[in-house]
Amino acid sequence: MKTAVLSFLPILFMLAFPGCRQGHDYARYVKELDSLKVVTEQAVDNFTTVDSLACYEAYSKERSYRLFIESHVSDTVPKETAEALTGFFSTEKALKDYLAQRPVWLSEARSVIKQVWLLSNDLKNGSIETGEAVEFIGTEKKRSEKIIEELKTNTVLIRRHLELYNRHLPAVEQLLKSYNAGILPAIAREEKQP
Repeated sequence: MKTAVLSFLPILFMLAFPGCRQGHDYARYVKELDSLKVVTEQAVDNFTTVDSLACYEAYSKERSYRLFIESHVSDTVPKETAEALTGFFSTEKALKDYLAQRPVWLSEARSVIKQVWLLSNDLKNGSIETGEAVEFIGTEKKRSEKIIEELKTNTVLIRRHLELYNRHLPAVEQLLKSYNAGILPAIAREEKQP
């Protein structure tokens, strides 16, 4: 009889303290979510090291210089200058897309970080059912992995485009000055800045 009571003791303990059992069951999920949150935060930190104001300035210059060249330069230019113009103007779409998408990517990343944090807390507090927890963890893991990849990819891409822009800027500005009495044209700025 004593053996039978002792064998039921663990079951009684688990029924009496379900929060303890859930906390233990979810410990690896909590650890995984906390790691995912840190990696997402690091991706955001790396992404925000790109100077968005520099991107805005580059985009404004590129657009202004393009308009000036289209209206003032009708002559054939040397091959090196033509290559510089091509490289310089090839950055327009990337800069425009980056400036348009940057707030969207950051908002999504912050949303993922918040949801991962909330889910981790719910698991720690035992306030979520097993089936729901596994489903939510899968969903947030996919969202986090997606935004991390987007941030990493776009950080690399915009840095490459800024490098290309800066490499060709001197030759483009030299051409502009030669058609504008040694003066660079005014930069048209849009009212909305990043």
